[in-house]
Amino acid sequence: MPQTNPNRQNPALDLLRVLAAAMVLAVHAGQVAGLDAVTRVGANGVLLFFILSGCLTMASLDRNPAPERYYAGRARRILPLYWLILAVRYGYDAVGYLAGGMPAGQVFAPDGPCGPGYLRYVFFLQMWLPSDDWMLWNNRNVLWTMSAFAFFYLLAPWLHRLLEACRRRWAGGGFVAGFALLAALLAGKGALGRGMESALTALPPGSVDNISEFSAKNPPMELYAFVFGVVLYYAIKEGRALLYGGFCLLLPAAFGFERMAFEGVFTVLVLLALQLPCHIRNGSRAQRALHFLSAGSFFLYLAHPMLLPFFPVMEPGGGLARWGYLAGMLALCGGVCYLLYGLFVRRFEGLFAGRR
Repeated sequence: MPQTNPNRQNPALDLLRVLAAAMVLAVHAGQVAGLDAVTRVGANGVLLFFILSGCLTMASLDRNPAPERYYAGRARRILPLYWLILAVRYGYDAVGYLAGGMPAGQVFAPDGPCGPGYLRYVFFLQMWLPSDDWMLWNNRNVLWTMSAFAFFYLLAPWLHRLLEACRRRWAGGGFVAGFALLAALLAGKGALGRGMESALTALPPGSVDNISEFSAKNPPMELYAFVFGVVLYYAIKEGRALLYGGFCLLLPAAFGFERMAFEGVFTVLVLLALQLPCHIRNGSRAQRALHFLSAGSFFLYLAHPMLLPFFPVMEPGGGLARWGYLAGMLALCGGVCYLLYGLFVRRFEGLFAGRR
């Protein structure tokens, strides 16, 4: 019987979590090192996080399908750490603006950078509300993705109920229904994006910054990536893993490898991680180290943008010196984040998870 109960102790899944966080760190560090043309591929680590979340969320709901318990569990896992990062970022920005000479009345004004508008981040609305300053109000601390995570997590219990109802109704029904949803999302993605971009373009000039980014990255547009993972879970559960894996490899070829390449490859990687998990002896140093890296990957993902401004920005170019600079940034950012995670953040998370 295929493995349909992925959990935190799967070393292959742990590796993929760390890979996703490292890719996101690399693209942002590459922008500072002047190597963005090479490292920008790391931005696709977000897709790996989305696909993993889609698959693992369905597994979690299989174990405990009650929506209220699922929401409570997600809230305990995400909100304390997310709000902690927001609080630190808010204080960091407020001190920076004040130290830079901006009057306090302007900093905390209704339309100021630390005014009430910041609440959009608290309630995951940053990618639902277009703004005239993308980096301030939609992507501060590179947090645009959290709107997409929250949107999927709200939908997940009801999507799980729908797919389970289809599975009980006929053999393979969960996979077929999920695959139909994925096909619909992929087919409608272009029209949805164009419609949204057209609507934003029609607004008064200057009222919306970075229209193309907002149109491409809002939660409904990113839902398809989570559904790749959802369908993967049901493909394994209902014995359609080979069929779905083949589809995920052929899909990029159908687009000339210009679209869906990372979604296809990442889905197959997660499939292999679940079907052919690597084995590390429980309790071994390697197992504990890998689990620590995996557990801290979410903190690394959220916290690293606050460290990068301390590094001098280099002009775009090449050369071994830039690669050495990039490697140093990756090591320092990763080391500081995991040091903070081990010393403080893991204990902070434990207060809300009921563990030490």
